[in-house]
Amino acid sequence: MITAATVRGNGRLDDITAGQVADLWNAAYPTMRTILTASIDGFRARIQREGWTQDALPKTDWGSDKDLGAKLARLEGLRRVLGQLDRGTHRGCTRSPGGFSLTSAYWSVRDVLTVTTINDRGLADVYQLASLLAYVQDAIARERLAANRAA
Repeated sequence: MITAATVRGNGRLDDITAGQVADLWNAAYPTMRTILTASIDGFRARIQREGWTQDALPKTDWGSDKDLGAKLARLEGLRRVLGQLDRGTHRGCTRSPGGFSLTSAYWSVRDVLTVTTINDRGLADVYQLASLLAYVQDAIARERLAANRAA
């Protein structure tokens, strides 16, 4: 569970927006985690059921949509990043301090939305979070552009 202080740790947001991000994150995170866990379990079951192996694929298909192992690894990585963001320990690179990254949160929420189905419940919170993060990212980009033009 993140707080406004965790979100504001990067210094780019005012208290009100940071509080909104934290509230929406805390509402949407359990749904996102449930969706990813169900997708991961589904891929694992499919791999087990079909006896799928990387060796059965032509090398040209490695990493493609036909590569179930690559899909599974991406979903597991996404779930790990979401957990790190939720704990405030996400590190965008090896030299950055752990924290909550608005950009990583935005990318991760967008990636979660790509694996949702019509049967998933609780998506309204996820879409609201995605909307707010998109707005915040857009504002940050406009700020950077103005700063670059002024320099």
